[in-house]
Amino acid sequence: MSKFLISLNQLEQWFQNKKRILPWRDDPTPYRVWISEIMLQQTQVVAVIPYFEKFISHFPHVKDLALAPLEDVLKLWAGLGYYSRARNLHRGAQKIFQEGLPANREQWLEIPGVGPYTAGAILSISANLPEPILDANVERVLSRVRRVRRVASERYEYKGRLWRLARIFVETGFQAGILPSRMNQGLMELGATLCTPKKPRCEICPLQEICRAFLTGEQNFFPPKKPSKIWISVEENLHCVISVSGKVLLEQRKGGQWRAGLWDLLVKNPQKLFSQPQLLGKVETRHTVTRHKIQRLTQVWRLSEPVIESEMRWVTMSEPEVPVGSALKKTLAAVSSHYKIGERSGEDSV
Repeated sequence: MSKFLISLNQLEQWFQNKKRILPWRDDPTPYRVWISEIMLQQTQVVAVIPYFEKFISHFPHVKDLALAPLEDVLKLWAGLGYYSRARNLHRGAQKIFQEGLPANREQWLEIPGVGPYTAGAILSISANLPEPILDANVERVLSRVRRVRRVASERYEYKGRLWRLARIFVETGFQAGILPSRMNQGLMELGATLCTPKKPRCEICPLQEICRAFLTGEQNFFPPKKPSKIWISVEENLHCVISVSGKVLLEQRKGGQWRAGLWDLLVKNPQKLFSQPQLLGKVETRHTVTRHKIQRLTQVWRLSEPVIESEMRWVTMSEPEVPVGSALKKTLAAVSSHYKIGERSGEDSV
């Protein structure tokens, strides 16, 4: 048996003995794997676990998700961020409910929000098909095992080499009787727990004997550094309208807008909408989303008249009853703290 194949068997055995207990591993159906993989995009496992369990309890089957109102989906997603993922899940569930479950990579790639990695993960984990995967953890493992370097003029060739390596791993293992679900999850688990970005635990790694970076003492130089991120500055000017009972007035963002489907503060100046709103002051909050550094400048108003608008809604500041994003929660916390605004029992609005 070759050293490579011995190492693959060691990886499988290591995964079986050391794998973390995760809720989506209990019953790896295509639906559950799909939901978990979308949630795990740009989000840490520990943060995803409670969201996954709550989401699956509300939408245990694709039909439940497909027939649910988008607002209910966004409400359960609130706090995970990157809300286009939730909207794509909803659209994808509707497509699957109407057309049936995808059977291969090409069909999964037609589902909104599903790319090559997600398609490979769903097919290999739920159906044990020898499809490759390549996420950040697997990239780190493979780049170290074969010392794959990134050349500025060969950006796509770098990824291409890693995808080819991923396919070699899963197909070679499959031919030797190693289930693709174990091979691919083993690579992901290895990158998440041992082959970490800093201080990798090479002394107990099951791939130690075939890892070129370890054998040359260069494991800390792989994967090669990515080009520096180019940040985009965004300034949002919003208006926080508070009632005398301490509630806040929100409006829903329309399709095509940033945070579509979520509820947020008013964009239009209240002076153009209502009679004699009282300006209390302003607060400033900052947060980042992917490549965007966002500064939210919020003017705070008190309104002493009832408002009935179909596209607006009075909600509780501490626990809004509608789907909202973390940016709004951060702003409301700043408003509540700075202006000592508390909610009073009684009227829901002024």
